[in-house]
Amino acid sequence: MRILHYYASNAPEVVTEYVKILCEQMGQDAENESTTAVQEALQMMRDRHYDLLHIHGCWQYAAYRLARQAQRRGTRIVVTPHGQLEPWIMKRRYWKEKLPKRLLFQRSIIQQAYAVIVQGKMEEECLQKLGWNKRTVIIRNCLITNSINTVEMAHQTWQTYRKIMDSNPLALMTDATKTTLCQLLKVGITGDERWLGESYVTITDHNQWRLLYCYVHQEQVAEVVKRGLRILRVDTPDFDIHQMPCFMPDGYEPSKSIEEAIGMQFATENDRLMATFRHLRRLAMHSRLTLSHLVELDKELRNHDTAEDQLCDALKERHLYKFARRIMQLTNDLTGLGEGHMPMPPLDDRLTRHLRKHIDNHLKI
Repeated sequence: MRILHYYASNAPEVVTEYVKILCEQMGQDAENESTTAVQEALQMMRDRHYDLLHIHGCWQYAAYRLARQAQRRGTRIVVTPHGQLEPWIMKRRYWKEKLPKRLLFQRSIIQQAYAVIVQGKMEEECLQKLGWNKRTVIIRNCLITNSINTVEMAHQTWQTYRKIMDSNPLALMTDATKTTLCQLLKVGITGDERWLGESYVTITDHNQWRLLYCYVHQEQVAEVVKRGLRILRVDTPDFDIHQMPCFMPDGYEPSKSIEEAIGMQFATENDRLMATFRHLRRLAMHSRLTLSHLVELDKELRNHDTAEDQLCDALKERHLYKFARRIMQLTNDLTGLGEGHMPMPPLDDRLTRHLRKHIDNHLKI
């Protein structure tokens, strides 16, 4: 993990010392670099990739320039305000300085951050009242309190970095990892590795395995993927997915299964599928459609026979036919469902891609 720390050249000495401690105490767990020169920081970000940009302090336009560069390069942002968002600081030169900067860039920086590290409960309460970012982490500063030492402060900061990098993992996964995920889902659903032929792609990077584990756990399809791994006899790094916390988007709610939502009592399989497609459309309309729903639908279509012509006619009557075709396309793309198991042909159009974008951004911060 590679981190770039930025703080202003005129920052208080306690900030300078704080950054120095973090860089020294993390050791080999993270590669830390720091600078107070914005042009140097911009050049460093152009020359190499950083996983995280850690901004220290507030009210510096230079930090906004770096934040924009970080977003363009896929670098995640974490901010430590060092008390500079507390009310008594905000009131200083409020009309001439703080309000214009607040409107121009400071609020934006805080909102873009994956997490804000505060150094006490009072500072956290101040930030929560502002309402700019709910993802706050309290890590006390060993330079101003004896309740924590340098080693523990650095360790807690590294844990926050790790939590940030485990959040929204799909955005960091390579195309090969996404392909492997689809194949593992297909084997896990079917219980048969022969469905893959000779097209299996394996992951060699330890961090990509971690991202895959994080993603399937957050998307509630971990058991299906684990089954696929067992069937394929793939050796993977040993991760405890329950010990890999992450940040979730505001308003996130775990997905309910289709069966839990629509029930189980249906006269025919066609009735069940009609109820399923109606439910999936409601989810899609509220941007709640997720990978777990497509996995559940895949299982349903593989394991039960349907009267396809009757189902298609009923879907057309209820203006669900095109939506169902789009869902077939998404299920093919993400779980490997073949056309032989589809009751209607897939449809890949602009609205299909729009649905795919919502699924991909389901965990986006």
